Amino acid sequence: MKQVTSQDVQLRVEHTPRPGAPALLLLNSLGTSLEMWDEQLAPLSERFELIRFDARGHGKSTSGAQKEATMDLLATDALNVLDACGVARAHLCGISLGGMIAMHIATKWPDRVLKAALCNTSPHMPPRENWDSRIQTVMSQGMAALVEGTLQRWFTPQFHQEHPEQVARISSLLLETSPQGYAACCAAIRDMDQRESIRGITAKTLVIGGSADTSTTPEHARLLASNIPESKLVMLEAAHLSNIERAEEFNGTLIEFLQGELTQPATTAA
Repeated sequence: MKQVTSQDVQLRVEHTPRPGAPALLLLNSLGTSLEMWDEQLAPLSERFELIRFDARGHGKSTSGAQKEATMDLLATDALNVLDACGVARAHLCGISLGGMIAMHIATKWPDRVLKAALCNTSPHMPPRENWDSRIQTVMSQGMAALVEGTLQRWFTPQFHQEHPEQVARISSLLLETSPQGYAACCAAIRDMDQRESIRGITAKTLVIGGSADTSTTPEHARLLASNIPESKLVMLEAAHLSNIERAEEFNGTLIEFLQGELTQPATTAA
């Protein structure tokens, strides 16, 4: 692990070099840290120069002075991590907030992106009032007030029953998140509207959705796939954290996409 300075924050970064292999940057969801990718670590590190980090205000990264973040700020953090690791271009894979950051980078800095995997995410998440309410709750009551409801959305009832240890692990990541950092990133999501800008993404793109995802619903996944040219849409039988609930299928889908060619462009969603 190392610390990378990005503007007003110190970011915790894990960089696993693999000479000759393409780089892959993993971007965590709101309320988690780089450990959310533990199920991907072994298969991905065999094939890629792997980089994962805690978003500002998450995990062991500091929150900085910004009370409200923007997608541009969070994307700049990610690019500063790549720069610190000596990586000019990388594959991007992000879940939820991480996917929003990835699509922003792919739109604004296309020369930094090899391929993009946008997972359980959305280009636009109204209404604003929901995010304002969540910000107010976390700042007045702390992360504990949000954990139960979040975990119910993030995993299916069956997964809760069959894998309580995994649910407990993610619960601990939520509780370790800085309320200030969480609130700042909520503001970035609240103010985001990338529905038009994603039409300009030129990198080959994989969209992964969860059939039981109530946070970024299947409709969000189809919207992404229909608006990004020649993207590929894959739906997994999972809720919001499909990389954990369906780790084997997620890993296989991601690796096949990153190492192969797009053969099934998504059709326009109805």
